[in-house]
Amino acid sequence: MDNGKSGRRWFLLAGLFAGLFAVNVALRMLFIKQDVALWRLGDVGEFLVVLAAMVFFVSGVLAIEETPESSASPTHDDH
Repeated sequence: MDNGKSGRRWFLLAGLFAGLFAVNVALRMLFIKQDVALWRLGDVGEFLVVLAAMVFFVSGVLAIEETPESSASPTHDDH
């Protein structure tokens, strides 16, 4: 199993949600500065989008993390 590929999907999803958050912030700025009424997420929606991005990012980090060596088999002898 290739850990790099499985982690890549999680990072792609994290980037997608982070991009969605950035678009939402831009739409909110347009509404405030130019009084342009466009659809945008509310505070709870923004929280959920950022939370999803963080969850996918952490999942990607965990997917590519190497498993540590077993502590039952020491790498050196103290004899």
